[in-house]
Amino acid sequence: MASFVTRNGRTRALVRMGGHTKCETFGSRAQAKAWADTIERQIGELRASGVMSAKDLDLRDLIDRYRDELYPLKPWGRTKSADLARLKKDLGALKADALRAAHFTDYFRARFPEGTGAVVVSAQIGYLVGVLRVARTVLHLDVNLQGALDAREALSKLRLVGKSKRRERRVSDIEIARLVKHFKQAESVVPMGDIIQFCVATAMRISEVCRLTWADFDKKARTVIVRNRKHPQDRIGNDQTVPLLSATGFNALKIASRQPTGGARIFPYSSRTVSTYFTRAAAALELDDLHLHDLRHEAITRLFEAGFQIHQVALVSGHRDWGMLRRYTHVKAADLHRMEKRA
Repeated sequence: MASFVTRNGRTRALVRMGGHTKCETFGSRAQAKAWADTIERQIGELRASGVMSAKDLDLRDLIDRYRDELYPLKPWGRTKSADLARLKKDLGALKADALRAAHFTDYFRARFPEGTGAVVVSAQIGYLVGVLRVARTVLHLDVNLQGALDAREALSKLRLVGKSKRRERRVSDIEIARLVKHFKQAESVVPMGDIIQFCVATAMRISEVCRLTWADFDKKARTVIVRNRKHPQDRIGNDQTVPLLSATGFNALKIASRQPTGGARIFPYSSRTVSTYFTRAAAALELDDLHLHDLRHEAITRLFEAGFQIHQVALVSGHRDWGMLRRYTHVKAADLHRMEKRA
């Protein structure tokens, strides 16, 4: 049953029922009574549907259970693991049955002055929504999923939630040549020049390049299999046979063929190491705002400029959604005259 305490013109309603405890304060006793009736009805419906109280759990427990339930089915990457670890550290002590939208909005608003961007907030509040949704629908726990959804909407209105900006940075042959020369002079153990040119030739992510194997390399067919290629839904088992082309100005087949064959991988190096070397070289050469991932964007753009159609480029880049490739076409009015001549 509900109990009510009125002080200074405000009424505090407390509902204890079936192991559930809810408390709110209102401007009038009538509002408090209406709220209490609604909560009692909801608790009754939860008990009838088998939903259990989460009073002995905290958010830390919910995050652990979320990981235990979903990760074995669809493993995620280091970034999501790090984000969940941060949320667990910062918010883990919050009681699972007492979570409110304000907990999440206050937390992310406090992190904004620290430099936390809208893309990070968008991802992390999304993970919290996912954690509470699994807790409610899979584990049948009475947690405040709506509170997390309300927090996400509020953060969006505050413009603390956003999407990453699309990069339009082109990479010139001169810049690539300077990078190749830089690494040749450095005499690095890692064949950075070959890796850079291979990235532009294949449009592969560096993580994909560094896990290619000789067993998946078919010199006769001029293809290689990219295992577990990144995909929003099904990364594990998403293997794709990719043609090794020369249309971007660099011959992928020749670059791969000249690598040492002593080990299992074609490029047996850490993607983190390659990324670090690239970042340092770009800074040393004063190549403004150049990222390693820009090589993939450049490769896709060059494939379109070479005359390939969207469905053909998708075979190289691995995009399932062809609409995502439209941003790379960069077709200008003058380009149509060249296409007309080829036709």
